[in-house]
Amino acid sequence: MIVLSIVLPVFLVIAFGSLLTQMRFLSAALVTELNRLTYFVGLPAYLFTSIAEVSFGRGRAATIFAVMAGATVLALGIGYLVAKLLRLSSDSIGSFLHAAIRGNLAYIGLPVVTLALAAHAGPAAGELGTVALIAMAPLVVITNTLGVLLLLIGHERAGAAMWRSISWQLATNPLLLATGAGVACAGLGLRLPGWLLQSVAILGQMALPLALLCIGGTLVVMPLRGKRTPAFTASVLKVALLPLLGWPLGRWIGLSLDELRITLLFLACPTAAASFTLAGKLGGDEALAASCVVVSTALSILSISAVLALV
Repeated sequence: MIVLSIVLPVFLVIAFGSLLTQMRFLSAALVTELNRLTYFVGLPAYLFTSIAEVSFGRGRAATIFAVMAGATVLALGIGYLVAKLLRLSSDSIGSFLHAAIRGNLAYIGLPVVTLALAAHAGPAAGELGTVALIAMAPLVVITNTLGVLLLLIGHERAGAAMWRSISWQLATNPLLLATGAGVACAGLGLRLPGWLLQSVAILGQMALPLALLCIGGTLVVMPLRGKRTPAFTASVLKVALLPLLGWPLGRWIGLSLDELRITLLFLACPTAAASFTLAGKLGGDEALAASCVVVSTALSILSISAVLALV
């Protein structure tokens, strides 16, 4: 029942977003605009206010991040070997690997982790939630950067222009900027005026429900065309292999049970919808990327449930 109480609310809201889009209550254009609002306003506000006023263990966040990053690098190497066995084209390999390592941490991972901590962590939920946020933000940036690299290298475009593009993305990433600002406030003991912090907190409250609705809407408008075998394979690598790699790493490095649960839930998340957008912008395999997002989202119901049941 605890697993159902965590998983069902998240995926029912996603399904509701799909239903609203199918009924044309939400248009494809509106879903796109709501995605922008969530990514550039709602989530940064949520991250900042969750971190800025809280005392937290930054070393624990770094350890969780290290486990997730290590599992991602291992999965990238395994994914490359699998892509070669599948004899994918150069265009498809970049999209395949991107889908296999880049999780939807902010839009699906955060709601799931928040509910899981509320159910399991008790009084420590607030502090652990802050640790989870700080560990998640740099991984979002790193997997996005890796995705750009993989797609561009597939077209042999590596060069100064590519590095300028990646540097600009890092410097302007709203999630990383909000996390950095929150950590600075918490670490330096800065206290914003109550009226200002409350205003930002109100904006942040829209982040998680809007994120889930947008995922549902995006799944409806995303074009699906073939690519079943590589899409299924990449999805399994993302939602199954990554947590399987993260589990022994987390145990070896000494994560607590709650920290291990946070780590594996993030790793079990489905492919980020942004992988489809990047594939379109950078000349990757859009059909494969779209199929990976949809298939991995469906499979992640099982992977997230398994983590919650076993950890």
